[in-house]
Amino acid sequence: MTSLSKLTRILGSVLLVGLGTLLPMTAANAHTDLVNTTPVADSDVLASEPIISLTFAEPVLVDGAAIVVLNSAGDTLNTPTPTLEGATISIPWPVDLTPGQVTVQWRATGQDGHVLTGEFGFNYTAAAEGGMAPNPTNSAVPTESEATATPETVAMPLGAEDSAAGSNNLVIGIAIVSLVGLVAAGMFLRRSK
Repeated sequence: MTSLSKLTRILGSVLLVGLGTLLPMTAANAHTDLVNTTPVADSDVLASEPIISLTFAEPVLVDGAAIVVLNSAGDTLNTPTPTLEGATISIPWPVDLTPGQVTVQWRATGQDGHVLTGEFGFNYTAAAEGGMAPNPTNSAVPTESEATATPETVAMPLGAEDSAAGSNNLVIGIAIVSLVGLVAAGMFLRRSK
């Protein structure tokens, strides 16, 4: 066997090992996307709805999820920790929501550990004529002991180790492929002498 064919086989093997290592990490690092919101972003909402929700392309983790509602004055309304159903996180419609432009800030964590954040708005007009609109789901105001979300919790990342997990996997994969390549090259050079 010639030196060129040995080198070709070694390089082919290293390439296959590298692809086999990196392809699963690429699939694991795919991030989920926000698909739908209720109410629809930038819409006019004429009546209170049962919930405010965000639906993602894939299920997200409920731990660390937050939905914060700000009224037109920029005041944060009392909002509970979101619930998760399938790929949708939601909170009950805020009891104290008054007419005007509403901003919804949110944070969710994908199954891959990637933290997603964003916001959307809608114009709430239901209470314009007769005071505050009734809450169709639950008129109870959450107590202080219940967990609530604030704009600070939405903006705060879950931790550097969570968001960097995908990057660490890539570095480890590259290191393994490089090590395999060096070992293969060393074996080739040793045998060709």
